[in-house]
Amino acid sequence: MKFFHIAAAALAAFVSCHAVPAMAQAYSYRVEANASTRIDMDICNPVVDVAVAGDGDTDLDFVVSNARGDIIHSDYDLTDITFFTIVRTARSGCEDYAMDVTNLGNVWNQFAVVLTNRTDGGAAPVARGDGYNRDVSLVNNTKETIFYIYWSNTTISDWGTDMLGSSTLAAGQQWAVTVDDGTGACNFDFKAVTAGGREIIQNNVNVCAVSTITFE
Repeated sequence: MKFFHIAAAALAAFVSCHAVPAMAQAYSYRVEANASTRIDMDICNPVVDVAVAGDGDTDLDFVVSNARGDIIHSDYDLTDITFFTIVRTARSGCEDYAMDVTNLGNVWNQFAVVLTNRTDGGAAPVARGDGYNRDVSLVNNTKETIFYIYWSNTTISDWGTDMLGSSTLAAGQQWAVTVDDGTGACNFDFKAVTAGGREIIQNNVNVCAVSTITFE
């Protein structure tokens, strides 16, 4: 019954970190030794926190992509645990996401996946009806992992909340997001902070006119 202890611990830790009311679902999967498996996720809630915890016997690597094939999260550390948040870009309906899990050990690993719907909407903006597309891809074109990403309306001096949360953006990868604070603004300032502490700032970016923002 090892799975139930892992799932409960992962869920409790993740919900306490975000401090939001939530509805959660837990699933159990098994990945064989030195093998990979794909978990398909049909996401309908605007913002979903995902917590994954293995049985502790092996190292698991994780890569999460959307239906277009864009990588929105990756985790290549030496554990079998990962956390990330899915912020849907579609205005309605549901979206398909896939999580590829690779077992780097010589024995099988039983892992729990806990999906938590944020009932308060979390970081997800409410889509406006002004006809502008504010969907952009944030691209890490540095040689480091990006630990923090912030964006704020150019009229606001404060950076606000780290939008990556407990996730990171690995070198060479991208994150598809919708940048909309509900005010109708198109121009935003962006800041990324790398693992080495380097700050990369892009000011006055028109998210209604561009589709990609690259951090160099």
